[in-house]
Amino acid sequence: MECDVLIIGAGPAGLSAAIYSSRQGLRTIVLEEGVIGGRATYAHMIDNYPGFPEGISGTDLIARFARQAEKFGSTIRPGEGAKEIKIAGETKEVVTSNEHYISKSLIIATGLRQKKLQIPGEEKLLGRGVSYCATCDGFFFRNKRVAVIGGGNEAASDLLYLSSLAGRIIWLVGGEGITAEDNYLAKIKESGIEPLAGVKIVELLGKEKLEGIMIERAGIREKLLVDGVFIAIGSVPTVEILKKAGIEVDDKGFIKTNEETETNIAGVFAAGDCTGKTHQVILAAGQGALAGIKASSYAKMKR
Repeated sequence: MECDVLIIGAGPAGLSAAIYSSRQGLRTIVLEEGVIGGRATYAHMIDNYPGFPEGISGTDLIARFARQAEKFGSTIRPGEGAKEIKIAGETKEVVTSNEHYISKSLIIATGLRQKKLQIPGEEKLLGRGVSYCATCDGFFFRNKRVAVIGGGNEAASDLLYLSSLAGRIIWLVGGEGITAEDNYLAKIKESGIEPLAGVKIVELLGKEKLEGIMIERAGIREKLLVDGVFIAIGSVPTVEILKKAGIEVDDKGFIKTNEETETNIAGVFAAGDCTGKTHQVILAAGQGALAGIKASSYAKMKR
């Protein structure tokens, strides 16, 4: 399938790019291996995006992005992730599980993937009490006892979202400490949630479903009984298929770009969290808009 602009990733950056390219009449396709919106949908409330003084949920904001992109003619394909990127001369080809896409220009907006604890029980109990998305799964733990693991903004957002659902919340913070912004911390304090700091998560317990968490503090192990655990310890870029395609990344795995969102390969652009230059929706959207403009100009030039 051929198009003018192909975008990998339907988060704020990818959707913003799609708005700008499709608005210019270019055939634009957006591929997303997961749900539309990526990590932005995890935020139960975004109160620093201009135009929404009362705040807006990440899910609602992304839905607006998607509707606007589709209004201008973009095709968004959730659940269809890139398996391979092939670049030969001016041809950009992306292979998915059920299609081959060929485009004149390519925008990579793959965002980040959630880090894992990599401890016993994590994989086995995923979806059985273990979750990486409070806004996705929090409803299933109404009036139950849950734990949130992490000290950053994502963990703080999860805590605030769950505070109106769960019966009791245990906040577990490891050696990385608390790095969440002050406005989050003030609201968490108001909700009465106190952190349990200096904790090492040893194992997630349970056979058919999560039953508890084994933690260690000061060399002493302790079992916490919980019905659910939400892991929010940060994210990492996805680089495997990018490296194979010859796209340069830095030592942390972020895509190298210049100020024009250009990568080391002509006609290939990158925007958003995968570049390591932003973890804010508005900045990702701005980068995406610039990438959309640049990719559109390149595609027109190659027509």
